[in-house]
Amino acid sequence: MILLALIAVPFLAGLLLLVARPNAQARSIAMVASLTCTVIVLAQCWNFGGAELTFIDRDWVPDWGLRLKMGYDGIGLLMLMLTAVIFPFIIGAGAKEEQDRPALANALLLFTQSFLFGVFTAQNALLFYIHYELSLIPLFLYLLYWGTPSLEGSSGRGGADRRTITMRFFIYTLFGGLALLFGIAYCVVQEPSHSADFSALHALRLPIDVQVWLFWALFLAFAVKLPIFPFHSWQPDTYTMAPMQGTMVLGGVLLKMGLFGVLRFVFPIVPQGTDHWRDLVVWLSIIGAIYAGWIAFRQTDFKRLVAYSSLSHVGIMTAALFTWTTYGITGSLYQAFAHAVLVVCMLYIVGAVERRMGTRDLSVMAGLKLKSPRLAALFFLVMVNGIALPLTQSFVGEWLMFNGLWQMEGGAWMTAVAVCTIILGAVYMLYAYQRVMLGPETRVAPGTSLNEVAEADANDHLFLVPLIAITLVFGSYPAPVLDLVQSSVQTLLSTLN
Repeated sequence: MILLALIAVPFLAGLLLLVARPNAQARSIAMVASLTCTVIVLAQCWNFGGAELTFIDRDWVPDWGLRLKMGYDGIGLLMLMLTAVIFPFIIGAGAKEEQDRPALANALLLFTQSFLFGVFTAQNALLFYIHYELSLIPLFLYLLYWGTPSLEGSSGRGGADRRTITMRFFIYTLFGGLALLFGIAYCVVQEPSHSADFSALHALRLPIDVQVWLFWALFLAFAVKLPIFPFHSWQPDTYTMAPMQGTMVLGGVLLKMGLFGVLRFVFPIVPQGTDHWRDLVVWLSIIGAIYAGWIAFRQTDFKRLVAYSSLSHVGIMTAALFTWTTYGITGSLYQAFAHAVLVVCMLYIVGAVERRMGTRDLSVMAGLKLKSPRLAALFFLVMVNGIALPLTQSFVGEWLMFNGLWQMEGGAWMTAVAVCTIILGAVYMLYAYQRVMLGPETRVAPGTSLNEVAEADANDHLFLVPLIAITLVFGSYPAPVLDLVQSSVQTLLSTLN
């Protein structure tokens, strides 16, 4: 019943907001529901012993041989924790936004959280797919209704409207999902009892020539969701157009479904097919990470810089995942948690800067530190995590990931190229800090009064300080997170080998 409660609490709270529409109390109701989930998940983390747990296993559609099977291992529990910890901050970020129809907006966020919990607890491929696709619907509606009406200079095309960008995101994700559905259907047909349970599908021994093409059917959906180069073209515009909370969901949580899906579907079901394409995926991911880092440095839109920064981080996470090493997979999972904290902090800072300076254009603003030194200090601590200095979460994750890359055949070259992303990351993060915070005088957008530039307030501290504390605590002592996934990673690798 624990997992059903975890999925039901945000879903029922979302229904309450839809039906009653208590706009004045919408954020409070959403926050209570989300924090309830946080308490439930943290209690499960505290009691977790390392073995895979199945909480629900009963007939679902008996005539089709489908079972309702839900549970988690250490990897699934990490994703549950990540989602449960980050979502209250995403909901809280709306306190600074002037939002039309807040009850509907928070309901859509809660539905997304509920479906994400379903993805990370599903132990049946069809159940996974249903929640995976359902998570797209509330986010699609959220972007379509609250996204920026038009995006000037979008991808160099002279501007794109909200509908065009949102439909591009939807189409990319939909076609990736259809490829995944085809892959699942093929695997279920090949399974002797036609079971869709992961335990049955993982036991399949498909011919290698089948695995070589089936790899792309299964991997395509997750490559789009992450995204990695060259399946990334929907991401920069969508991140830039989306309202702050929508971008936080996309960058902080939703892309983690891609990593999780690779570990649940691709590696165990088509190991030989994965091995056939592994080097290609690693190199594509590294090249994409460097490309995104270079493009990030050339951005003048602060939010777009964060979008390309996220794309760069995801490239290295994907490359490390495909190393098939303990260091690589563990580092990728740890970095997924670190990246969620980092991207949510950075997006909040983008919003805080825009509210004060009247713009996100880095070429216009300067000297915010003179008016808001506490916000400058908070931004500095977030930036330190972004460039992976020691004693931060990102340092631990990148150290593990680069060790994993080094252990691959030809890994010295891969690591040497991948390390360039650290240099680029430091360059664009320092560039952003210098443009926003430093300078002999404070410069704001035309039409914005210097008197409107305020110091960091209680809401800013309440949002950023706990996340910065998470960064520093787990950067200094990463063992609790690493111990959470260690047994599951070893089990996966023993299966692959």
